[in-house]
Amino acid sequence: MVRSVNPFLASSRISLGEAIARELEGEITGGILGPGERLGTKQELRAQFGVAPATINEAMRLLEMRGMLTARPGPGGGVFVTRASARVRLNQFVLGYRWSEAAMADHHTVRNALEPLVCREAARYHRDADIRVLKRMLDTMAKHTDAPLTYIHRTLALHRRIVKICRNTALQSIYLTILAFLENGAERTASETFDALDHLARHRELVEAIDEGPGVRLERAIEAHELRVRVDA
Repeated sequence: MVRSVNPFLASSRISLGEAIARELEGEITGGILGPGERLGTKQELRAQFGVAPATINEAMRLLEMRGMLTARPGPGGGVFVTRASARVRLNQFVLGYRWSEAAMADHHTVRNALEPLVCREAARYHRDADIRVLKRMLDTMAKHTDAPLTYIHRTLALHRRIVKICRNTALQSIYLTILAFLENGAERTASETFDALDHLARHRELVEAIDEGPGVRLERAIEAHELRVRVDA
């Protein structure tokens, strides 16, 4: 059976892997797929959606992180809907409304409330390799300061990488969900008057503070990040 992704998701700014994850998540939270139900192997799912292995791996990773699916190895194994109904209800609460039902400012409010938790965990658990990756991403952002939309997408990618450092999987899942909402609406927030240089400086300081670890510098960097003039990333 060949499956298709919801055209709204497929045409949005999110990755195809995220679009597939949301399509399956909607079927799980909507009761189409029940706890313990076998979806097939990753190879079978890849064939069903007609996508590359990396795309289906991304979708499965996102759904496992959100507590929606679990993979079982060996004969009779494959990908199964989780029996962790509490986590399913949490995801239904977070994801079970239409994009238009909440303003972008609402998403930013929730994201800003989570941001200090994300940055403090990143400061506590980061490795040198994490900081090297973040600094390379900052350098990439610097190359796009004259292209607001591209710059915002690169900034959101930086924040997705920061949250991956965290060990709190519930925090990861909710924060990544909010970022996905914000990325979908990035075109509405991009502006020619956007002060990318100041924005970039704040993010460089945030990464330096995360590298230094928990303390006064980190708290100041978090506060500076929250004091953005515009509703942006």
